[in-house]
Amino acid sequence: MTATGSRTRQAALRDPMRSAGGLHVTGRLRRGVAEFLRLPLLMIFAFCVAGVLVALLDASADERAPLREIAAALVPDEGSIEFVSAVATSVVTVTSITFSVLLLAVQQTSQALTAVVFDQFLRRTANQVYFGFFVGTSAFCFLILGPARRDPAPVYGAAITLVLAVVALVILLLLIHGTIDQMRPQSVVRSIHELALRARERELVLLCRTRAERTSEPSGRERGVTVYDSGYVVSVDVDALARVAAEAGDDVEIIVRGALGDYLVFGDVTALIAGVDADDDSWDDAVREAFELNDIRDVDVEMGYATGQLNNIAWAASSSSQQSPQTAITAVRALRDLLARCLAGGERDRVSREDLEDGEDWQDREGGAGRPGEPSVVPVVYVDGAASRIVGALAAVVIATAESRQVHTCAETLRAFTGTIARLRTERDRAVVGTALDSVLPAVIQHAEAPELAETLRELERVLREHDYDVSRVAQVRDLLSQATARLLPKASDEPQAAHPR
Repeated sequence: MTATGSRTRQAALRDPMRSAGGLHVTGRLRRGVAEFLRLPLLMIFAFCVAGVLVALLDASADERAPLREIAAALVPDEGSIEFVSAVATSVVTVTSITFSVLLLAVQQTSQALTAVVFDQFLRRTANQVYFGFFVGTSAFCFLILGPARRDPAPVYGAAITLVLAVVALVILLLLIHGTIDQMRPQSVVRSIHELALRARERELVLLCRTRAERTSEPSGRERGVTVYDSGYVVSVDVDALARVAAEAGDDVEIIVRGALGDYLVFGDVTALIAGVDADDDSWDDAVREAFELNDIRDVDVEMGYATGQLNNIAWAASSSSQQSPQTAITAVRALRDLLARCLAGGERDRVSREDLEDGEDWQDREGGAGRPGEPSVVPVVYVDGAASRIVGALAAVVIATAESRQVHTCAETLRAFTGTIARLRTERDRAVVGTALDSVLPAVIQHAEAPELAETLRELERVLREHDYDVSRVAQVRDLLSQATARLLPKASDEPQAAHPR
């Protein structure tokens, strides 16, 4: 154990009421820079540098220079200081009012689409450019105005300020339109959908190098490595874990318990070292340092964060009768698309030889590790579960519709299950979908037998029968809805005796 790791461990165990890792002290500024501040700060710095250079040029320029004559033609010498002062004041005022109104619009939209709207608004590059431009323009004007004198007049600065003022009016129009467009549910959902796909590509880089299941005996020797702080797992260094496994022994493998997006608290096990004694802490620090924790999840590296946001939108929009069903349906369709892509793509390299086509070699599988120049699979076990999380999100939406009576959203989500069943390739996925479907059927009988829902249930029963599923529960739901309609009941669960006749 290293000296730093030993001190951290002793400090954490001696005083667990304090954050030994200092995670939450440094995380706020780093999070702000990563989410929003980096680009605006760079733009403001560039405007400040430009303002200083232009101010120096105004103070030392030759009044007979051709460029100065052109600048003076745009803004005369005698009115240059007043012009820069007026523009600086106007830009600050307009910026303050506009940003306040836009943030109020974002807040109102977030009440319908949950707090994910704030994340999307801050992460958009266009918004960062707009904010950086307005604040940078204000800083430029004040830097020109500060050292300005009547003789020589700041005509260069005034001319550039005029150009920036015109550009600011155009950008203000783009900002207003862009903000309104970003508040549309379809735009929010589509943006999250794209983030999920990009994050999945990064996840596959990790998945293609790790094992899907452990090869060591569960009853054998193993040691659990715990964390001394709390936060979401935002990074897993597979190479570092592979080095630990190689140095610890030939039959040692690392079983990841803290996957990307998981929240760990003090004392939680982040990984198991299979093949070492339970009291051997020689490798704890090296394993612990392979995991990075933060206060918030990283949407750029793990798909679960984006799917969780879509789940929040779908759940919030489908759990209240005051919301439009279209918002929930849009989010459900995005989740269904992500699920279809995950099932079609699978977990790269996690195929058995029985799944390969005749004559196809495992190492020749396109995109797989083992090709020339590709890294090989390391003795690290990492369970993905992306498809399971999406299925769970869809199940939660069906249950939420029971409260709001959004029968259209319920039917759309059941169609997602119907379309998924034909794509299932493994028994594990079949079991996950079957269990989820069984869990939501009690919520379905909270609805009336609308034509759309009745047709969806018929199609679901047909697809289940084609793929050798037990259709008895779905058939029972259809029968209960039909009997409720025949008895003029608003829904099958209104009267237990009618819903479950003997």
